[in-house]
Amino acid sequence: MPTVGEYFKSKVLITGGTAGIGLATARRLLLDGHQVFICGRNAEKLATAQRELSDIVATSSIDGAVCDVRDYDAVSGMMDQAANSMGGLDALVNNAGVGHIANIEAMSLDDWRSMIDINLNGVFNCCKTAIPYLKKSPKGNIINLGSRAGRYAFPGGTAYNATKFGLQGFSEALFLDLSKYGIGVSLVAPGAVATGFAGVEDEDWHLLPDDIAKVIGDLLRNDQRANVNWIEIRPGLRDLR
Repeated sequence: MPTVGEYFKSKVLITGGTAGIGLATARRLLLDGHQVFICGRNAEKLATAQRELSDIVATSSIDGAVCDVRDYDAVSGMMDQAANSMGGLDALVNNAGVGHIANIEAMSLDDWRSMIDINLNGVFNCCKTAIPYLKKSPKGNIINLGSRAGRYAFPGGTAYNATKFGLQGFSEALFLDLSKYGIGVSLVAPGAVATGFAGVEDEDWHLLPDDIAKVIGDLLRNDQRANVNWIEIRPGLRDLR
């Protein structure tokens, strides 16, 4: 374990690591000295992200995999691949997610099912398959990307709010299940982030992906004796008049 003034360098798997918050987090963690494995659903985007990340830290390659988190068997294989690639697994960042904003009368069944499958079932699949590896780690962590929409409803959010409210409860209960193993569980809940997520146009006052990445990096530095259960991040420069 690290001495005073140092911190544990983790082997981290980031889902949805090819763009937005996931890519910014991968970049931040690599610069902090952690090992990173990323996954995403699109092979071309994955390759582009791997090249960008490799250039940042001047290494031959950053390992990753194409994976749809809705598919439990695919996730299980990807988790084994990540652990084999890095020589273990210390932290899982569940960032993969989708959002479709629509009134319930206009919400399609496909969009509803997609959000439930990715935002909730996908997190379950990743956590379930990661736990055997995290139990072997001297400093296991799970960081789930939630949203302020997990506490505050908005019009057109019946599906998205449902997934993020659900993720809030899942994360709280997951901590109670895993604390006996010394595995930390944290939920990071940002407000609006300038990623174009769910078709929301970026605004000057929006948070940036790097803002969220910094918080995740800080969480990995935290001592296991003090679990940070939930962090809400609000834009600080919005005109609230």
